[in-house]
Amino acid sequence: MVMLRALSEEHIPDIISACADWKELAPYGSPYWRPRSSAELRRKIASTSGPQPVTEYNFVLVDNDRLVGECSLHGIDWRNRVCSVGVCIWDPGDRRSGYGREGATFMINWAFDHLGLERIEAWINEGNDASLGLFRRLGFMHEGTLRQRYFEGGKRRDMHVLALLKE
Repeated sequence: MVMLRALSEEHIPDIISACADWKELAPYGSPYWRPRSSAELRRKIASTSGPQPVTEYNFVLVDNDRLVGECSLHGIDWRNRVCSVGVCIWDPGDRRSGYGREGATFMINWAFDHLGLERIEAWINEGNDASLGLFRRLGFMHEGTLRQRYFEGGKRRDMHVLALLKE
């Protein structure tokens, strides 16, 4: 059973190791367009340590003491009650195993029920059909396409914006 844990200092070596093949992860978007660093991850940890209101919450997905991915709420706009959600399963062999669904479902419920947010957005790069399908199955609606929004591998790629309302 997958568990979510708040990102902490002890996770940093495992994350850097898991994301070593950053070029394989780059098509999925930020922050994977470059190698991960301990400084970046420490910044993420510090950003969630308060005082509130923070603008992001970062978690790791753990299966039997093995880190398999990460998920976050970020870009939190407390005034408008809006945020973005992100989920990444690092190892291709772990994808399509339900980890992403578990992480995204937790983040959605936590955003609506605990944080009182009212709108969650998922920004997904063109070609990431697994994430598009996942968020559509979770009730997200496609609201638009940002043309040539993401630069990766020497090419510009479109980004889809999907959203889920608390209603």
